[in-house]
Order: sequence, then structure tokens, then C-alpha cells
Amino acid sequence: MASDQMRNSDDIAKLVASYNTPPEKMRHVQEVSARYKLRLDQYKQLNLSRSDNRDQRLMIYSEIKTLGWVLGKAEQAVLKDISECTKMVGPLGL
Repeated sequence: MASDQMRNSDDIAKLVASYNTPPEKMRHVQEVSARYKLRLDQYKQLNLSRSDNRDQRLMIYSEIKTLGWVLGKAEQAVLKDISECTKMVGPLGL
């Protein structure tokens, strides 16, 4: 019984210490913006492919929305970016 209490107190101490020292540092705006653009390109490529990749598209879509939120973009702006990147272009680019 006493050993369980000691282990619990150790776990609590580790938890409190983890809040004082975050495991990951904050990202720079440029890094988040670059990742946002990269995910938009990946989403476009997945939409152009003919394979069944719904799960991948959904995962990237949610990451795009999250990155947009981190960048401080309005949801409508993020949705506009997603719709613009998925527009199909004709064979001549017209």
C-alpha cells in the first residue's frame, strides 16, 4: 500500500514537472506557414490522384484547418485556400 502511494506521488511529481518544461518549443510563424502551404499542395495532389485516399485527404484537410487556426486565419479564408488549391485546371491550363 505504501509503495503504491510512493509511486503515485512520483507520477504526480513528473506530471507537474512536465507542465513546467513543455516537451516541444513553439514554432515560428514562417515554419507554420511553410507547412500550411506544403499541406495545401499535398491535398491538391491527393485530389488529382485516381486512388481511393479518403482517409489521407481527411487527415491533411484537418491539419490544414488546424495550421490555419494557428496562423490566425479566419475559417472562411482557410476554406477559400482549400477550394482554390483543388480547382481542376484543363489540359491547356485554361
